[in-house]
Amino acid sequence: MPIRSAVALLLASLVSLPCQAKDVKVGQASLVLPAPTGQCELDPKQAGDARMLKTTEDMLTGVGNRLLAFYADCKQLTDWRAGKRLLEDFAQYQTAISTLDAAAPAAPEEAIREICSNQRREGEKTLSGVATDLKSRIEEAVRGVTVNQVRFLGVVAEEPGVCYSAQAQRFKAENGKDVTLVSICATMFIKGKLVQYYLYSPYRSAQTVTSALARHKLNVSALLQANKKMAEGRSGGFRLSAWTAAPR
Repeated sequence: MPIRSAVALLLASLVSLPCQAKDVKVGQASLVLPAPTGQCELDPKQAGDARMLKTTEDMLTGVGNRLLAFYADCKQLTDWRAGKRLLEDFAQYQTAISTLDAAAPAAPEEAIREICSNQRREGEKTLSGVATDLKSRIEEAVRGVTVNQVRFLGVVAEEPGVCYSAQAQRFKAENGKDVTLVSICATMFIKGKLVQYYLYSPYRSAQTVTSALARHKLNVSALLQANKKMAEGRSGGFRLSAWTAAPR
């Protein structure tokens, strides 16, 4: 292959790659937000993306949250921009506006245990009378979600410093399609700042929740590792602590 052609091919491949991480300021802290595998960030220079970002930002501001980054499946995003489909696989980084300058908890792992305990109790109240095994519980709970409703499905996993919860929501899309999405939310503090990391997927069965959870654990691991490396690079040995608060 001629050198000029090889260089052109290399440049084309690099341009087609999704952005791997985004640097953001949350209060006085600088955070690194990696892109989930296979997802690309919405571009405010694209008209449709800008509208989606504005709608999401306005909605989140109404509940006291700030959007930090919005990613979507790269292929879906391309087709969505062309008006060919809906966005159904996407991710969002959020933070609570009230915590931007707040001090971090003194005992993060104890705090996350308490938060997860509270969320489990909230899930029990929300799903009172629903089957106890996870698969049946998810299926029955999602069947009960009505259009324009968001239903909390409770805590689906807990790790040191991270508590994962799930929600289901159903809505009528612009094309009239009845869509049900599930989201896995991992809420944590990174460098003392609250980060709520959501992964959304179209609901197919109870397996949707378990498979999305497995993927999101990898996403969270990449997020924590990216910020640990950043902190170590600046301080020569800073040890990152992470913990969570309840999602909104």
